[in-house]
Amino acid sequence: MNKMLKKKSKVVSLNQAVSLIEDNSTLAIGGHTFRRHPMALVYEIIRQKKAGLKLLGWNNANDVDILVGAGNVESVETSYVGMSMFGLATHFRNAVETNRIKVFEHSETTAIDMFRAGSLGLDFMPTKASLGSDVLRTNPRIKEMNCPFTNQKYAAVKAADVDVAIIHGHFADEYGNIGVDQRRLMENEMDALIAKSAKKVIASVEQIVSEDFVKKNAHLTFVPGIYIDAVVEAPYGAHPTACDSRYDYDLTHLEQYHNATKVETDFNRYLDQYVYGCKDHYEYLEKIGLKNLNKIKRPEVILYG
Repeated sequence: MNKMLKKKSKVVSLNQAVSLIEDNSTLAIGGHTFRRHPMALVYEIIRQKKAGLKLLGWNNANDVDILVGAGNVESVETSYVGMSMFGLATHFRNAVETNRIKVFEHSETTAIDMFRAGSLGLDFMPTKASLGSDVLRTNPRIKEMNCPFTNQKYAAVKAADVDVAIIHGHFADEYGNIGVDQRRLMENEMDALIAKSAKKVIASVEQIVSEDFVKKNAHLTFVPGIYIDAVVEAPYGAHPTACDSRYDYDLTHLEQYHNATKVETDFNRYLDQYVYGCKDHYEYLEKIGLKNLNKIKRPEVILYG
């Protein structure tokens, strides 16, 4: 009688997860502006001094900016890197203006299309969204084409070719089935496409739950475990960005970060305090403080039957 293969746990430490990312990798980051970026993973990437990263995203903020400021980045391909109500992202802007990084600019639509193509195993995705815009002129990964059936003009968006994707979810079982709460912002649905376009996927989650819990709430599974290589339990792992129904973004800390980016010595102090000065994510949370974390916590609601 054949023995059933024992499933292997994919739960690892933050350090172990980020060790899977090699220098010069193409790294896709999940999340949207100030929502659900995998910041605990981003900080660990800086601690481990990963170099030459080619970043891809849909809509980015401090996640990309801090990696650029820390010197981990070679290029950025996304639709936006900014600090929303605080203005432009200082390090990203300076790096672009001084040609220290390469930039491949997208609209939100074409950024979605590159991940959609990658998730489907296609070489490109046709679209009409960028026709007539300067995106076609400035981004060599988007080219005009004619439909072979109608001869109508389209733009072909090159598929995302991702070595590693990092995303943040609400919960997962030990086998890497990533779930998100029923009450969530739909704009983060892009994370599933980002994950499915990558050769490896690392996910951080607010909590590790039982396999039975995942089975009983199968409709909340966001990315199945077959796509996941490593999962890290990291409560408040998106801080200072928000995590949908769990907690809001920390505007006070985001403003502190943004102000620190304006002066190099202030930014170095910020890194020393919140990144290099923390041996792990839990030391980071201690520095943020329980009182401050409680301020951004969302009211508890019953989400599951």
